[in-house]
Parts: sequence; structure tokens; C-alpha cells
Amino acid sequence: MVVTLFASFLSGQNLAHPRAVAMGGAFTAIPDGLFSVNSNPANLAFPEDFNTYFYLGGLDWQITNNFYSLLTTAKYGGKDLTVDDGELQREFINDLPENGWRTTSSLRIPLPLINFSKGNKSFTTNILYAGDYYVSKPALDVIFGNWEKGVEYDTDLRIDAMTAIEYAYSMGIPYDNISFGFSLKYYQGLGYFGLAPGQSSGTIKVDTANFVLTGSGDYLFRQSGAGRGVGVDLGFTYRDKSGLDIGFCVQNIAGLIRWNSPTLFSTGNSILKLMGNQLKSGMIKNTDLDLPFDGESYHYEFEFRNIAGDRLFEGDSSYSDFFYSKREIVEDDSSAFNTKLPLVLRFGLAKQVSNDLLLAMDFSTGFRDRFNYNKGWRLSMGMEYTYLPKLPFRFGMAIGDITGWEVNLGSGLHIGFAHLDWAVGFHRGIWVHTSKGIHFSLGSYFTGKRKTS
Repeated sequence: MVVTLFASFLSGQNLAHPRAVAMGGAFTAIPDGLFSVNSNPANLAFPEDFNTYFYLGGLDWQITNNFYSLLTTAKYGGKDLTVDDGELQREFINDLPENGWRTTSSLRIPLPLINFSKGNKSFTTNILYAGDYYVSKPALDVIFGNWEKGVEYDTDLRIDAMTAIEYAYSMGIPYDNISFGFSLKYYQGLGYFGLAPGQSSGTIKVDTANFVLTGSGDYLFRQSGAGRGVGVDLGFTYRDKSGLDIGFCVQNIAGLIRWNSPTLFSTGNSILKLMGNQLKSGMIKNTDLDLPFDGESYHYEFEFRNIAGDRLFEGDSSYSDFFYSKREIVEDDSSAFNTKLPLVLRFGLAKQVSNDLLLAMDFSTGFRDRFNYNKGWRLSMGMEYTYLPKLPFRFGMAIGDITGWEVNLGSGLHIGFAHLDWAVGFHRGIWVHTSKGIHFSLGSYFTGKRKTS
């Protein structure tokens, strides 16, 4: 059993800074400088210790799913599930999540020196690589032979994978102890493939009385090697004299990428081919699908025509009498199509309870089950302890969203104008062998002179 998990830039947290990851995502009220861009651009209006930030290098990467772990791999991986009258297969089916099997991950690479902020303005450039794969529970039942009479199985599948460069100009506008901010984002799409929502569906049903199998499906797999898009983030921050900070941010307003559109520059289909090669070596490795990933669309249809056990052995029957399928590759498909970026709301509270201890809490929600977002709320809580300012300790926990629940920790090394931060998080388990996901973030940056009061 081979499962390949891909990277996604539009994670439910939409974070890139190790400090945010270490605190479990409880970051909307407290980001500084250029790190405000991905959490709350209003905070650019309140420069803290430094007026200038230059990002030197780093990455933000996570991989997560809601079923598989090293422990699960040891139990089921490479084994014949049908032995002992299918006992292991029944255990496997019972362990499958009721809301379907979803795998996601994220990789964001900020480009050195062209990620910077000065005062209340910032310009950032990030390379993004994306993927989100979902198989519904009914579809899993069909795949693993968990059939029941009279049940209609909705074979819902979702695939989204893309690579892009994100450019963002951000500004925070102060007014007394409140501020407003915005980020204007432009996306340079380098590659995309996925199942077209609204044009891909299927059902399979077993007749209760006669055990007759019927069903049909229609799936459109689209690709593109170029696209462009936009998005807007709006933020608000309030800082009370008591030390309580309140932040609110709306992300991906009117956000979408239009594929097969003219772009500033083009890499052809080279990035798309690279993404496709990973798919071929992973999820579809043992299938007869041979997709060249040259920007074409792939259309697949199937139909079960009243398959009954007694008819299968009739002398004049043939395979085509029971099953119909059609595969069509639409070459040079240049028709434009859109992928919408899910709208996200974030609300955060933070308080410096002592000189050394900062506590923070966030609520966030997405409105679509796509691009690593889940419908529903996420609660994050985090703390930062700075008894040793050059070696801060950070810890956070979160529940909800694509990661289920997670535990995070991190630290840093801050010497003069040079800074290095790191964070690691575990999803749905606190041990390496039981965790169903991991998040790692590393970042180094330079700052200008320390602000003086």
C-alpha cells in the first residue's frame, strides 16, 4: 500500500514563520514586521523591536493525513488483507475514517532578500507548492470490497495540486491604538492538475432484493502549465493599554487563480511535468493510467449495467454487456478555468502577562473543504517564554482544521541583527510512530537597528 503525500501552500493556518507554528497558530494578534503578511497585515503599523526586517532564507513544510501513521503502516503495509477469512481487511475497513481519507502537506519557500519590511510596509515573494487529495468513505468501501445491499455509494474524489509564486505588497495604517492593514497578492501560476469540481462525480448501488450492481461515473481531470490570480487580505488590530492585543483578519477575499491565462513569464510545462512525475510514482503507480502531463485534460466515464451474478455466466454475454468505460485525452486544452481560494476568518487575543511570558489564543474558520482548508472552527493556544531573550521557548496546541489536533514547540537563536527560529509540530499524536502528520518550520532573517523609545 503506497500513499504519496504532496505539498500544499494554502494550508489551513496559512503560516510561514516558525514563531507562529511553534505557538500552534495563535498568532493573529502578535506578528511583527514582514511576518504580519501571512497572519494580520494590520500589525505592520506597530513595529516592535525593529523597524526593518530582511528574510535570509528558510522553509515551512508539513505533511498530514487523517488515517495513516508509522504504526498503521507496520500493521497493514505490504500485507495480504484477505488472509484468515479477511479478518485483517475488516480491521482495516473499521479503522478508515468515517469522513473519508484526506492527505495534505505544505511547502513554502520565501525567496531570500526580496522578502522584507520597513516601517509599516512590506513586500514578500514566496515559492509555493500545493496538493490536497481526498477519497470519500463510500468510495473507500467500494475499493476495499465493503459492499452492503441497498446502499448507494457516492464515489466522491477530490484532487488539487498546484505550484505558484506569490507576490504580496502589504501596509499597516495606524490610528492611535488601533490599526488597519491590507495585503494585495498576485499569483504567478506555474502548474496545476486536479479533478474539476462540479464536473466529477460517481455512484454505485447494490439492489437490495436481487443483488444487482448498477452505477455510473464521470470525471474530468484538468491540467495547466500557466495561470495568474489575485487575492486580498484585510486586517485589524487593537492594542489596549492593559497589554491586551486583539487581532482580526479576513484572508483570500476574491481570491482565485485563472489557469490557461497569459502570465508575466512562462516555464512551459516543466513544473507541471515535475508534479506529474510525483503523482505517477505515488498514487497511480500501480495503475494503467499513462498521463503525459503536457497540459491536456483527461475525461473518464464508466457505467455498470445491471450486473447480476446469474447473468455473468450466461453463454452469450460479454464484458461489454455489463461494464462500459471511456477514456479520452483532450490534447492542447487551452480553455481557461478558475480555482477559487477559500475565504478564511481569523480572530486572535494575546496578553503579555509578565516581562517574560506571552499568552495567545486564536479562533479561525474556513468555508470550503478544499486546498487544505476545512469547514468549521479551529482553536489555537500558545505561549512564548523569554527569560533568556536570545533563546526564547515557544509552545502551542490546536484542535480542528485539517490537522485534527496538534502539539507544537520551537525556539530560536537571536544574536544582534541575526536571527534563527525553528518549530516542529505533531498531528493527531505526540510520538513519531503514532503521529499522522508533522510540521517543520525554519527561518533566518536580519533586522535593522533596534528601536529606541
